[in-house]
Amino acid sequence: MAAKKSVGRLQDEVSCSICLELFQDPVSIHCGHSFCRACITRNWEGRTTNFSCPRCRETDPQKSLRPNWELANITEAAKNLNLHLGREVGGGENLCEEHQEALKLFCEDEKKLICIVCEKYKVHRRHSVIPIDEAAQEYKGQIKTQLRRLKSEQEELLSSVKDRECKIQDYTKRTEAEKQKLVTMYKELHKFLEDQEALLLAQQEQVDTEIINAHKEILTELLKETTSLATLIGEMESICQQPGCEFLKDIRTMLSRCKRRKFPQWFDIPSKLEEKFHDYTTKAADIQKVMESFQGSMAFKLPLTPQLTLDPKTANAQLKLSEDCTAMSWRRFGQDLPSNPERFEGHPCVLSSMGFTSGWHSWEVEICGLGVSAIGVVKASVQRERRFPLEPEAGVWALCHNGQEYIAMTSPDVTPLTLPSVPKRIRICLDCQEGNVLFLDAGSKAQIFAFPRAAFKGETIYPWFLVREGACLKLFPPGM
Repeated sequence: MAAKKSVGRLQDEVSCSICLELFQDPVSIHCGHSFCRACITRNWEGRTTNFSCPRCRETDPQKSLRPNWELANITEAAKNLNLHLGREVGGGENLCEEHQEALKLFCEDEKKLICIVCEKYKVHRRHSVIPIDEAAQEYKGQIKTQLRRLKSEQEELLSSVKDRECKIQDYTKRTEAEKQKLVTMYKELHKFLEDQEALLLAQQEQVDTEIINAHKEILTELLKETTSLATLIGEMESICQQPGCEFLKDIRTMLSRCKRRKFPQWFDIPSKLEEKFHDYTTKAADIQKVMESFQGSMAFKLPLTPQLTLDPKTANAQLKLSEDCTAMSWRRFGQDLPSNPERFEGHPCVLSSMGFTSGWHSWEVEICGLGVSAIGVVKASVQRERRFPLEPEAGVWALCHNGQEYIAMTSPDVTPLTLPSVPKRIRICLDCQEGNVLFLDAGSKAQIFAFPRAAFKGETIYPWFLVREGACLKLFPPGM
């Protein structure tokens, strides 16, 4: 390395700072600097006074050119020693392969190092050519910009890895909880369900394994991509530490590798997981049927919630409540009631005087008349000042009766229910802990409809009732 530096330094000392070639007939000027006679003559062409040095800018009123025989001898000796060859041995990457001249320029059009002879040839004559140091500075800036982007992608990948690991843990916990719930419920069934329990649990275990394996497969790919990205970043950081010539030698390939970085499409996994969950839903259909039947039977084993009455402070002005606040009907002309933030102004509805945040609760309602009515539960934060959609997204889980059939107010579409008969007395069951809302036929004990599990998030849930013209509702006390 020391020899290489010495040879390079000697090369610089015997090179003209104007043409950057070995001296040809070197001459010294007034300040002591030396140049090729032809180079300095061209530089001063047309001047009659104030002759300035191209290197130090010192001026002299008289032109002074003194032959520098010592420098000429040293230059000749350097030629005889074949310094070009010596430099190639020390580091051939700094010489033009075609002209064996120093690579001191960079062609921006072709993104390659060239010598001063290359620049004068037709192929590069009209190209944008800049000094190596300037090119290195510019492209190092570009590489650093790409490094920042790649590091940002690396952070996103690492975040995705952590997110995927959390999802695996969360899904494992949720499936384990479901298993425990299934086991607990099946223990309360008769002996003939034991074979069903073993079979369905095995099916669920298979689906769980498939879904977790899918997550792990994606996690593996994420880790591979992260490792690959880290390797590329390491290479680029190492390259940025190299001198300009070495750094720019393969700049086209490096820029291409930077630009190709993009998250593969398989990172977008919702459709893949949706297929897995679809398989799970299909395989769990039998479990769901048994659970629905069992939920219905369990609901009738639990006592009704006591002292459930209607809250006059929340009743719409077009509702008429009975004196004991257990029945309601619609009236054409609204009452003059005091205004308060709890009262419903849009829909003709009312809440129960009792709300729930935990536990299992159930109550029974009888639907009278042929008008439209609705029953169910709502979140305490449901809209009061104006009308709101009757759907879970608005905090409402309701069953609507239009005088002939029941309609589940699901979202985005309502779901008409096909029932053997249209029951008048309905038992509504609320499981705050699990987010379950069930509607049962109080007579046959058959399940009418069950909403998908909801996230109540600890918010108070109230029994909710609505009637329009021609309809009325009545609440029943426990045991009746």
